[in-house]
Amino acid sequence: MSPAKDPQAITRRIAVVVFIGGMGGGLVFPILPALGIALGIPGFMVGLILSANRIARLIFNLPAGHLIGQLGPRRILTFALGVETVGILCFSAALHLGHAQWWLLTGRFIFGIGTAFLFVGSQAAVLMLSDRGDRGRKTSTVRVAQSVAVPFGLVFGGVMANYLGDDAAFLAGAAVTALSAAYAFTALPAMGPRKADPEGAGKAGFRAILQSPGIVFVFGAWMTNFLIFLTVQGVLLATLVLLVQDRKVQIFGMEAQGTSGVVMAVMIAASAGIAMASGKMIDAARWRTTLMFPALAVLGMGFAVLGLAQGVWEMLAGVLLVGLSFNAVTLPMMALLGDHVTRAQHGPAVGIYQFVGDIGGTIGPIAGVELAIHAGLGPLYVGLGILIVLVIAPVLWLNGRERRAAAPA
Repeated sequence: MSPAKDPQAITRRIAVVVFIGGMGGGLVFPILPALGIALGIPGFMVGLILSANRIARLIFNLPAGHLIGQLGPRRILTFALGVETVGILCFSAALHLGHAQWWLLTGRFIFGIGTAFLFVGSQAAVLMLSDRGDRGRKTSTVRVAQSVAVPFGLVFGGVMANYLGDDAAFLAGAAVTALSAAYAFTALPAMGPRKADPEGAGKAGFRAILQSPGIVFVFGAWMTNFLIFLTVQGVLLATLVLLVQDRKVQIFGMEAQGTSGVVMAVMIAASAGIAMASGKMIDAARWRTTLMFPALAVLGMGFAVLGLAQGVWEMLAGVLLVGLSFNAVTLPMMALLGDHVTRAQHGPAVGIYQFVGDIGGTIGPIAGVELAIHAGLGPLYVGLGILIVLVIAPVLWLNGRERRAAAPA
Protein backbone atom coordinates (compact mmCIF):
# COMPACT_ATOMS: atom_id res chain seq x y z
CA MET A 1 0.00 0.00 0.00
CA SER A 2 1.37 3.42 -0.94
CA PRO A 3 2.04 5.91 1.90
CA ALA A 4 -0.61 8.21 0.44
CA LYS A 5 -3.27 5.54 1.09
CA ASP A 6 -1.81 3.82 4.18
CA PRO A 7 -4.19 4.53 7.12
CA GLN A 8 -1.34 4.41 9.64
CA ALA A 9 0.73 6.92 7.64
CA ILE A 10 -2.31 9.19 7.29
CA THR A 11 -2.91 8.95 11.05
CA ARG A 12 0.66 10.08 11.75
CA ARG A 13 0.21 13.04 9.39
CA ILE A 14 -3.01 14.01 11.14
CA ALA A 15 -1.13 13.85 14.44
CA VAL A 16 1.49 16.28 13.08
CA VAL A 17 -1.27 18.66 11.98
CA VAL A 18 -2.99 18.43 15.38
CA PHE A 19 0.27 19.06 17.22
CA ILE A 20 1.07 22.24 15.31
CA GLY A 21 -2.51 23.50 15.42
CA GLY A 22 -2.81 22.82 19.14
CA MET A 23 0.52 24.51 19.80
CA GLY A 24 -1.02 27.82 18.72
CA GLY A 25 -3.57 27.47 21.51
CA GLY A 26 -0.84 27.18 24.13
CA LEU A 27 1.23 29.99 22.65
CA VAL A 28 -1.08 32.76 23.84
CA PHE A 29 -1.38 31.84 27.52
CA PRO A 30 2.04 33.11 28.66
CA ILE A 31 1.43 36.33 26.68
CA LEU A 32 -2.21 37.46 26.65
CA PRO A 33 -2.90 37.91 30.39
CA ALA A 34 0.16 40.11 30.96
CA LEU A 35 -0.27 41.83 27.59
CA GLY A 36 -3.90 42.63 28.35
CA ILE A 37 -3.00 44.27 31.64
CA ALA A 38 -0.11 46.18 30.04
CA LEU A 39 -2.51 47.51 27.40
CA GLY A 40 -4.93 48.70 30.09
CA ILE A 41 -7.63 46.11 29.29
CA PRO A 42 -9.95 45.46 32.30
CA GLY A 43 -9.52 42.11 34.05
CA PHE A 44 -13.02 40.94 33.15
CA MET A 45 -12.30 41.61 29.48
CA VAL A 46 -9.01 39.69 29.66
CA GLY A 47 -10.93 36.73 31.07
CA LEU A 48 -13.53 37.01 28.32
CA ILE A 49 -10.77 37.12 25.68
CA LEU A 50 -9.25 33.91 27.04
CA SER A 51 -12.71 32.25 27.18
CA ALA A 52 -13.71 33.30 23.64
CA ASN A 53 -11.87 30.29 22.23
CA ARG A 54 -14.10 27.83 24.10
CA ILE A 55 -17.26 29.84 23.37
CA ALA A 56 -16.51 29.57 19.66
CA ARG A 57 -15.90 25.85 19.99
CA LEU A 58 -19.28 25.35 21.64
CA ILE A 59 -20.91 26.99 18.60
CA PHE A 60 -18.86 25.29 15.88
CA ASN A 61 -18.23 21.75 17.20
CA LEU A 62 -21.47 20.39 15.76
CA PRO A 63 -21.09 22.01 12.28
CA ALA A 64 -17.53 20.67 12.18
CA GLY A 65 -18.78 17.16 12.94
CA HIS A 66 -21.35 17.38 10.17
CA LEU A 67 -18.95 18.74 7.54
CA ILE A 68 -16.07 16.30 8.09
CA GLY A 69 -18.09 13.52 6.47
CA GLN A 70 -19.00 15.78 3.54
CA LEU A 71 -15.65 17.39 2.82
CA GLY A 72 -13.07 14.94 4.16
CA PRO A 73 -10.12 15.59 6.49
CA ARG A 74 -7.89 17.34 3.97
CA ARG A 75 -10.28 20.23 3.39
CA ILE A 76 -11.50 20.41 7.00
CA LEU A 77 -8.04 20.39 8.58
CA THR A 78 -6.59 22.79 6.00
CA PHE A 79 -9.51 25.13 6.67
CA ALA A 80 -9.02 24.75 10.44
CA LEU A 81 -5.36 25.72 10.32
CA GLY A 82 -6.03 28.56 7.90
CA VAL A 83 -8.62 29.99 10.29
CA GLU A 84 -6.25 29.59 13.23
CA THR A 85 -3.62 31.55 11.28
CA VAL A 86 -6.06 34.43 10.81
CA GLY A 87 -6.86 34.34 14.52
CA ILE A 88 -3.19 34.58 15.52
CA LEU A 89 -2.64 37.45 13.07
CA CYS A 90 -5.42 39.34 14.86
CA PHE A 91 -3.27 39.20 18.02
CA SER A 92 -0.48 40.92 16.10
CA ALA A 93 -2.95 43.48 14.73
CA ALA A 94 -3.91 44.37 18.31
CA LEU A 95 -0.38 45.70 18.84
CA HIS A 96 -0.45 47.99 15.81
CA LEU A 97 -3.98 49.04 14.85
CA GLY A 98 -5.56 50.28 18.09
CA HIS A 99 -8.73 48.96 19.81
CA ALA A 100 -6.55 46.16 21.16
CA GLN A 101 -9.20 44.45 23.26
CA TRP A 102 -11.50 43.99 20.28
CA TRP A 103 -8.73 42.65 18.06
CA LEU A 104 -7.72 40.20 20.78
CA LEU A 105 -11.31 39.13 21.42
CA THR A 106 -11.94 38.68 17.70
CA GLY A 107 -8.70 36.75 17.30
CA ARG A 108 -9.52 34.35 20.13
CA PHE A 109 -13.01 33.72 18.76
CA ILE A 110 -11.68 33.11 15.25
CA PHE A 111 -8.97 30.84 16.65
CA GLY A 112 -11.67 28.92 18.52
CA ILE A 113 -13.50 28.26 15.25
CA GLY A 114 -10.28 26.78 13.89
CA THR A 115 -9.71 24.56 16.91
CA ALA A 116 -13.29 23.24 16.72
CA PHE A 117 -12.72 22.07 13.16
CA LEU A 118 -9.21 20.83 14.01
CA PHE A 119 -10.11 18.70 17.04
CA VAL A 120 -13.44 17.37 15.78
CA GLY A 121 -12.13 16.82 12.26
CA SER A 122 -8.97 15.02 13.36
CA GLN A 123 -10.73 12.67 15.81
CA ALA A 124 -13.51 11.84 13.35
CA ALA A 125 -10.99 11.26 10.55
CA VAL A 126 -9.04 8.80 12.69
CA LEU A 127 -12.22 6.87 13.50
CA MET A 128 -13.00 6.72 9.79
CA LEU A 129 -9.50 5.36 9.10
CA SER A 130 -9.65 2.68 11.80
CA ASP A 131 -11.49 -0.54 12.55
CA ARG A 132 -12.16 -2.60 15.69
CA GLY A 133 -8.66 -4.03 15.67
CA ASP A 134 -6.59 -0.83 15.52
CA ARG A 135 -8.91 1.95 16.71
CA GLY A 136 -7.20 2.27 20.08
CA ARG A 137 -3.74 2.79 18.58
CA LYS A 138 -4.91 5.34 16.03
CA THR A 139 -6.97 7.42 18.46
CA SER A 140 -4.10 7.30 20.97
CA THR A 141 -1.65 8.64 18.39
CA VAL A 142 -3.75 11.74 17.80
CA ARG A 143 -4.50 12.17 21.52
CA VAL A 144 -0.77 12.21 22.33
CA ALA A 145 -0.25 14.95 19.75
CA GLN A 146 -3.13 16.95 21.23
CA SER A 147 -1.90 16.44 24.80
CA VAL A 148 1.67 17.63 24.25
CA ALA A 149 0.84 20.46 21.83
CA VAL A 150 -0.44 22.97 24.39
CA PRO A 151 2.49 22.70 26.85
CA PHE A 152 4.91 22.90 23.93
CA GLY A 153 3.06 26.02 22.80
CA LEU A 154 3.38 27.47 26.32
CA VAL A 155 7.16 27.06 26.17
CA PHE A 156 7.42 28.29 22.57
CA GLY A 157 5.30 31.37 23.21
CA GLY A 158 7.03 32.23 26.49
CA VAL A 159 10.54 31.91 25.08
CA MET A 160 9.75 33.84 21.89
CA ALA A 161 8.04 36.64 23.81
CA ASN A 162 10.86 36.82 26.34
CA TYR A 163 13.69 37.14 23.80
CA LEU A 164 12.05 38.63 20.70
CA GLY A 165 8.86 40.28 21.95
CA ASP A 166 5.14 39.55 21.87
CA ASP A 167 4.66 40.50 18.22
CA ALA A 168 7.47 38.21 17.08
CA ALA A 169 5.88 35.33 19.03
CA PHE A 170 2.50 35.95 17.36
CA LEU A 171 3.99 36.23 13.87
CA ALA A 172 6.10 33.10 14.35
CA GLY A 173 3.03 31.20 15.54
CA ALA A 174 1.04 32.41 12.53
CA ALA A 175 3.82 31.40 10.13
CA VAL A 176 4.16 27.90 11.60
CA THR A 177 0.38 27.38 11.56
CA ALA A 178 0.12 28.57 7.94
CA LEU A 179 2.87 26.15 6.91
CA SER A 180 0.98 23.39 8.68
CA ALA A 181 -2.14 24.27 6.67
CA ALA A 182 -0.12 23.85 3.47
CA TYR A 183 1.20 20.52 4.78
CA ALA A 184 -2.33 19.32 5.57
CA PHE A 185 -3.52 20.19 2.07
CA THR A 186 -0.64 18.38 0.35
CA ALA A 187 -0.17 15.40 2.69
CA LEU A 188 -3.73 14.31 3.52
CA PRO A 189 -6.15 12.50 1.20
CA ALA A 190 -9.52 13.96 0.26
CA MET A 191 -11.33 10.96 1.81
CA GLY A 192 -14.85 12.25 1.28
CA PRO A 193 -18.07 10.27 1.81
CA ARG A 194 -18.37 6.91 0.11
CA LYS A 195 -20.95 6.74 -2.64
CA ALA A 196 -21.95 3.22 -1.72
CA ASP A 197 -21.74 2.68 2.02
CA PRO A 198 -23.36 -0.55 3.16
CA GLU A 199 -23.65 0.90 6.66
CA GLY A 200 -25.84 3.71 5.49
CA ALA A 201 -23.82 6.74 4.40
CA GLY A 202 -26.87 8.95 4.16
CA LYS A 203 -27.93 8.41 7.80
CA ALA A 204 -25.45 10.73 9.45
CA GLY A 205 -27.63 13.16 11.39
CA PHE A 206 -28.17 13.52 15.12
CA ARG A 207 -31.52 11.71 14.94
CA ALA A 208 -29.94 8.74 13.17
CA ILE A 209 -27.30 8.48 15.92
CA LEU A 210 -29.98 8.56 18.63
CA GLN A 211 -31.81 5.74 16.82
CA SER A 212 -28.71 3.59 16.37
CA PRO A 213 -28.58 0.25 18.25
CA GLY A 214 -25.41 1.30 20.06
CA ILE A 215 -26.69 4.65 21.36
CA VAL A 216 -26.14 3.61 25.00
CA PHE A 217 -22.39 3.25 24.30
CA VAL A 218 -22.27 6.51 22.35
CA PHE A 219 -24.05 8.33 25.16
CA GLY A 220 -21.63 6.78 27.65
CA ALA A 221 -18.69 8.16 25.66
CA TRP A 222 -20.29 11.63 25.60
CA MET A 223 -20.89 11.65 29.35
CA THR A 224 -17.39 10.35 30.08
CA ASN A 225 -15.89 13.21 28.12
CA PHE A 226 -18.11 15.64 30.03
CA LEU A 227 -16.85 14.19 33.32
CA ILE A 228 -13.17 14.50 32.36
CA PHE A 229 -13.54 18.04 31.01
CA LEU A 230 -15.52 19.07 34.10
CA THR A 231 -13.08 17.65 36.64
CA VAL A 232 -9.62 17.59 35.05
CA GLN A 233 -9.75 20.15 32.22
CA GLY A 234 -12.07 22.42 34.20
CA VAL A 235 -11.86 22.35 37.99
CA LEU A 236 -8.30 21.03 38.33
CA LEU A 237 -6.62 23.33 35.81
CA ALA A 238 -8.49 26.36 37.16
CA THR A 239 -7.77 25.73 40.85
CA LEU A 240 -4.41 23.96 40.95
CA VAL A 241 -2.51 27.24 41.37
CA LEU A 242 -4.85 28.08 44.27
CA LEU A 243 -4.09 24.70 45.86
CA VAL A 244 -0.34 25.26 45.50
CA GLN A 245 -0.71 28.71 47.04
CA ASP A 246 -2.96 27.50 49.86
CA ARG A 247 -0.59 24.65 50.85
CA LYS A 248 2.48 26.90 50.43
CA VAL A 249 4.15 24.36 48.14
CA GLN A 250 7.29 25.43 46.29
CA ILE A 251 9.45 23.74 43.66
CA PHE A 252 12.94 25.16 43.04
CA GLY A 253 11.98 28.15 45.18
CA MET A 254 9.36 29.35 42.68
CA GLU A 255 6.12 31.08 43.61
CA ALA A 256 2.67 29.55 43.11
CA GLN A 257 2.48 30.28 39.36
CA GLY A 258 5.82 28.68 38.54
CA THR A 259 5.31 25.74 40.88
CA SER A 260 1.83 25.01 39.51
CA GLY A 261 3.30 25.12 35.98
CA VAL A 262 5.80 22.39 36.89
CA VAL A 263 3.07 20.35 38.58
CA MET A 264 0.86 20.67 35.48
CA ALA A 265 3.80 19.62 33.29
CA VAL A 266 4.15 16.41 35.33
CA MET A 267 0.45 15.69 34.81
CA ILE A 268 0.61 16.36 31.06
CA ALA A 269 3.72 14.21 30.64
CA ALA A 270 2.06 11.34 32.48
CA SER A 271 -1.12 11.67 30.39
CA ALA A 272 0.87 11.62 27.14
CA GLY A 273 2.82 8.58 28.29
CA ILE A 274 -0.28 6.59 29.20
CA ALA A 275 -1.93 7.56 25.90
CA MET A 276 1.04 6.13 23.98
CA ALA A 277 1.01 2.95 26.06
CA SER A 278 -2.74 2.34 26.09
CA GLY A 279 -3.44 2.04 22.37
CA LYS A 280 -2.46 -1.62 22.08
CA MET A 281 -4.22 -2.48 25.35
CA ILE A 282 -7.46 -0.93 24.09
CA ASP A 283 -7.24 -2.92 20.85
CA ALA A 284 -6.40 -6.16 22.66
CA ALA A 285 -9.17 -5.82 25.27
CA ARG A 286 -12.23 -7.91 24.52
CA TRP A 287 -14.44 -5.38 26.32
CA ARG A 288 -13.49 -1.70 25.98
CA THR A 289 -15.20 -0.68 29.22
CA THR A 290 -13.17 -3.16 31.31
CA LEU A 291 -10.17 -0.83 31.08
CA MET A 292 -12.15 1.98 32.69
CA PHE A 293 -12.49 0.34 36.12
CA PRO A 294 -8.83 0.72 37.17
CA ALA A 295 -8.60 4.08 35.39
CA LEU A 296 -11.55 5.58 37.29
CA ALA A 297 -10.28 4.17 40.60
CA VAL A 298 -6.82 5.71 40.06
CA LEU A 299 -8.33 9.03 38.91
CA GLY A 300 -10.54 9.24 42.01
CA MET A 301 -7.54 8.39 44.17
CA GLY A 302 -5.52 11.13 42.48
CA PHE A 303 -8.09 13.80 43.36
CA ALA A 304 -8.31 12.52 46.95
CA VAL A 305 -4.51 12.64 47.32
CA LEU A 306 -4.50 16.21 46.01
CA GLY A 307 -7.23 17.20 48.44
CA LEU A 308 -5.23 15.82 51.38
CA ALA A 309 -1.76 16.86 50.14
CA GLN A 310 0.26 19.11 52.43
CA GLY A 311 3.65 18.95 50.74
CA VAL A 312 5.26 18.88 47.33
CA TRP A 313 5.68 15.10 47.11
CA GLU A 314 2.04 14.38 47.95
CA MET A 315 0.95 16.96 45.40
CA LEU A 316 3.20 15.48 42.71
CA ALA A 317 1.84 12.02 43.54
CA GLY A 318 -1.71 13.30 43.16
CA VAL A 319 -1.19 14.91 39.75
CA LEU A 320 0.79 11.86 38.60
CA LEU A 321 -2.18 9.62 39.43
CA VAL A 322 -4.54 12.01 37.61
CA GLY A 323 -2.23 12.19 34.59
CA LEU A 324 -1.90 8.42 34.41
CA SER A 325 -5.66 7.88 34.44
CA PHE A 326 -7.75 10.52 32.68
CA ASN A 327 -6.69 9.58 29.13
CA ALA A 328 -7.14 5.93 30.14
CA VAL A 329 -10.78 6.83 30.84
CA THR A 330 -11.56 8.72 27.63
CA LEU A 331 -9.62 6.71 25.03
CA PRO A 332 -11.45 3.37 25.51
CA MET A 333 -14.75 5.25 25.34
CA MET A 334 -13.73 7.05 22.15
CA ALA A 335 -12.90 3.66 20.63
CA LEU A 336 -16.24 2.29 21.87
CA LEU A 337 -18.03 5.24 20.25
CA GLY A 338 -16.29 4.46 16.97
CA ASP A 339 -17.35 0.82 17.22
CA HIS A 340 -21.05 1.62 17.59
CA VAL A 341 -21.76 4.24 14.91
CA THR A 342 -21.40 3.95 11.18
CA ARG A 343 -18.57 5.59 9.27
CA ALA A 344 -20.94 8.32 8.09
CA GLN A 345 -21.92 9.04 11.70
CA HIS A 346 -18.38 9.40 13.05
CA GLY A 347 -18.26 13.14 12.34
CA PRO A 348 -21.57 14.12 13.99
CA ALA A 349 -20.92 11.76 16.94
CA VAL A 350 -17.47 13.27 17.56
CA GLY A 351 -18.92 16.77 17.16
CA ILE A 352 -21.36 16.08 20.01
CA TYR A 353 -18.57 14.37 21.98
CA GLN A 354 -16.44 17.53 21.78
CA PHE A 355 -19.45 19.81 22.38
CA VAL A 356 -20.43 18.00 25.58
CA GLY A 357 -16.81 18.06 26.72
CA ASP A 358 -16.53 21.79 26.16
CA ILE A 359 -19.69 22.33 28.23
CA GLY A 360 -17.96 20.52 31.09
CA GLY A 361 -14.80 22.52 30.49
CA THR A 362 -16.81 25.75 30.67
CA ILE A 363 -18.73 24.85 33.85
CA GLY A 364 -15.69 23.38 35.61
CA PRO A 365 -13.59 26.53 36.16
CA ILE A 366 -16.59 28.62 37.24
CA ALA A 367 -17.96 26.02 39.67
CA GLY A 368 -14.49 24.99 40.82
CA VAL A 369 -13.37 28.46 41.87
CA GLU A 370 -16.70 29.16 43.62
CA LEU A 371 -16.64 25.85 45.50
CA ALA A 372 -12.98 26.34 46.41
CA ILE A 373 -13.83 29.71 47.98
CA HIS A 374 -16.93 28.59 49.87
CA ALA A 375 -16.22 24.92 50.68
CA GLY A 376 -12.44 24.81 50.67
CA LEU A 377 -9.96 23.16 48.32
CA GLY A 378 -9.59 19.98 50.35
CA PRO A 379 -13.31 19.11 50.43
CA LEU A 380 -13.62 20.11 46.76
CA TYR A 381 -10.91 17.69 45.58
CA VAL A 382 -11.94 14.85 47.87
CA GLY A 383 -15.56 15.33 46.75
CA LEU A 384 -14.51 15.11 43.10
CA GLY A 385 -12.59 11.92 43.89
CA ILE A 386 -15.71 10.39 45.44
CA LEU A 387 -17.83 11.48 42.44
CA ILE A 388 -15.41 9.83 40.03
CA VAL A 389 -15.35 6.57 41.98
CA LEU A 390 -19.17 6.53 42.01
CA VAL A 391 -19.10 6.60 38.19
CA ILE A 392 -17.76 3.03 38.35
CA ALA A 393 -21.34 1.85 39.05
CA PRO A 394 -22.84 3.00 35.69
CA VAL A 395 -19.69 1.80 33.90
CA LEU A 396 -20.25 -1.64 35.46
CA TRP A 397 -23.76 -1.61 33.99
CA LEU A 398 -22.36 -0.45 30.64
CA ASN A 399 -19.83 -3.27 30.73
CA GLY A 400 -22.68 -5.75 31.10
CA ARG A 401 -24.41 -4.21 28.09
CA GLU A 402 -21.20 -4.46 26.08
CA ARG A 403 -20.82 -8.13 26.92
CA ARG A 404 -24.44 -8.90 25.99
CA ALA A 405 -24.17 -6.93 22.75
CA ALA A 406 -21.19 -9.03 21.66
CA ALA A 407 -22.68 -12.35 22.74
CA PRO A 408 -23.87 -14.65 19.93
CA ALA A 409 -27.63 -14.71 19.41
